[in-house]
Amino acid sequence: MTPNFLAETVQQVRDRFVAEKTILSFQEYLEVVRQAPAHQARDSATYVRDCWSHFGTTRVTRPYGQFTRWNLFDCPFDGGRDPLIGHEGVQAQVFGLLSDFVREGRVNKLVLLHGPNGSAKSSFIGCVLRALEHYSAQPEGALYSFNWVFPSRKTERGAIGFGSTGRGLDGVPSYAHLADADIDARVRNELRDHPLLLLPAAARRALLRELLGEATPLPALLTDGDLSPRARAISDALLKAYQGDLAEVLRHVQVERFYISRRYRSGAVTVDPQLRVDAGARQVTSDRSLGALPPVLQNLSLFEAVGDLVDANRGVIEYNDLLKRPLESFKYLLATCEKGTASLDMMTLHLDEVFLASSNANHLDAFMEMPDFASFKARIELVEVPYLVDFEQERRIYVQQIRTSALRRPVAPHTDRIAALWAVLTRLHRPTTDRAPAAVRAALEQLTPLQKAELYASGKTPSHLSRDVANELKADIESLYRESHDTRRYEGRTGASPRELKAALLGAARREGFRSLSPIALLEELADLVRQSQVYDWLRLEPDGEFHQPEAAIEAVRAWYLDLVEEELHRAMGLIDVDRTVDLFKRYVDHVTYFVRREKRQNPITGRAEDPDETLMSEVERRLGLSQQAALEARAGLLSRIAAWRMDNPDAPLDLAAIFAEQHARLTESFYEEKRATAERVKRNLLVHVIDDPKRLTDEERAQSEQTLETLERDFGYDRACATDVIGYLLKMRQRSA
Repeated sequence: MTPNFLAETVQQVRDRFVAEKTILSFQEYLEVVRQAPAHQARDSATYVRDCWSHFGTTRVTRPYGQFTRWNLFDCPFDGGRDPLIGHEGVQAQVFGLLSDFVREGRVNKLVLLHGPNGSAKSSFIGCVLRALEHYSAQPEGALYSFNWVFPSRKTERGAIGFGSTGRGLDGVPSYAHLADADIDARVRNELRDHPLLLLPAAARRALLRELLGEATPLPALLTDGDLSPRARAISDALLKAYQGDLAEVLRHVQVERFYISRRYRSGAVTVDPQLRVDAGARQVTSDRSLGALPPVLQNLSLFEAVGDLVDANRGVIEYNDLLKRPLESFKYLLATCEKGTASLDMMTLHLDEVFLASSNANHLDAFMEMPDFASFKARIELVEVPYLVDFEQERRIYVQQIRTSALRRPVAPHTDRIAALWAVLTRLHRPTTDRAPAAVRAALEQLTPLQKAELYASGKTPSHLSRDVANELKADIESLYRESHDTRRYEGRTGASPRELKAALLGAARREGFRSLSPIALLEELADLVRQSQVYDWLRLEPDGEFHQPEAAIEAVRAWYLDLVEEELHRAMGLIDVDRTVDLFKRYVDHVTYFVRREKRQNPITGRAEDPDETLMSEVERRLGLSQQAALEARAGLLSRIAAWRMDNPDAPLDLAAIFAEQHARLTESFYEEKRATAERVKRNLLVHVIDDPKRLTDEERAQSEQTLETLERDFGYDRACATDVIGYLLKMRQRSA
């Protein structure tokens, strides 16, 4: 700590206080309005929408469509902590509704996010509230309200308690910056009214039109709004006492910057469903006493509004699990959302806040059957939030949990992916084929849950399909993805939730007999989970072909995982040379290109023009299992496939491995078949080396095993404990199926 630490800290706080314009007179605030009129002429809907735009957007492309992602849901303000994974469609819907409110001039509906438990409804709203907290601390997000301040009698005396006329005050134009010692009373504005509401409506409109122009839409809050009841009572009383001199009234205005805060319930309030004691509290220590108010105000009956709606004004109120409440407990939202008002015993409040709510899908179904639903529907916008059905997006949910696990066990590669894949398989529906193009109808009828999951995640089509049908199926992915979204039984409504998968991961990490948290342990944990049909509704769904069969999904995931691990092991053992396969296929494409065009090819070594190498092309086609006639057809279609890919990806570098993934896989398999006997021997030696006694192996076999383990760790992330679990399991399962 430096000797001047405290003095430097004090100065930094003072400088920040001044720089952020925390306390202003009304005249100083008008200068802020003049400098940034668009920022200071916003209601809550415009403010929230501008907050979204502040963080920018990213265009994302997935096999099932292109989407706009609002960057605030990546939580850059929190270092990326607790982001919203996926749900770009939900983001677009809510942003569209905010834009509708802006065009309307006010918030007139409640936005209800509905979906199954654990589908990220609360996470969505949480990201918005955290972003608002950050945005309100930025210069472009500055929010202002005002207090009434009344100087002490020793400062000024007069007809209304301050002096003969209240003018002059030794040249001080405002009481806003008086020290607390010179103030007898400060009356806060509990609804955080916009300071411009202190001006007459006509003057407000004229000022904003002058600063913003005629074309800019203005919120009803500023064109037709008024002060809250207590602020209006004080303003009117002062105006009478000063005989209509508005300048004297505004001297008592202390404009204060405020910040969105969930902790302090300032413009961001979450209302939970449980019943709780309704309590109010009145601060009595910051002001010397309301009894110190000037005589003209002491005769007024001043009431202070309290409650959730009051605390959330100028920001966002969230009704968590809204439909868990009895209907009578939120009927007031009908008028509140539609008119922006709340009727109390002593006053009517005019509110400026965005109403967000969440609900379980089953509760919404029950609500929709009630006679009162029609009344509510006119004032509610429903936004569907299903589970994710893209397992590459779903896996990101579990990455952070696995990374921060306090169980201190090594984590085997693909654990997060296996959790995500199984979760998605439990959520998928069997495709409907009546609306599908005739060319892909048969392919959709035969589509397995695993194939559908891979279609969503990577656009990978089943390997048995012809090229034309595969292309038609890829073109139909977006329609397939959206086919059930307009129904109450939408894809992603049922199935395992992320919460249940997170619990399964924790259980897998504690399982005895495993050296690591691995997909193997997780699969055993999932096998226990699917036996609990009395606990989870989705385990009692009627199977639909191969769909809605969680136990069968475990076996599908197990087979998928074993194939993946075996390929990694083969590559670590040097039995599969990926670079060699890629290079061979590139050469094949090069020679086929010249063959199809009937052109000579320049030999890069000799420089001579030569015919394409028929031996090389035939060798590759043999490995691909093509007959002579099929090979000629494949050559003819190769350039067309590359051209089609280029049309879809005009700016991307040519990726032959992606375009011809199936051919690459067949080439790899053909090379492996030649070394299968060697592979089995190396695997057995490896198992002896890690589980049994390395001394049983020759020096050469031990060295080869060590080299394989080092490659597994360096290239694929398997430490010794993970490798031991996985290799033993792989060999045991392969022997069982042999």
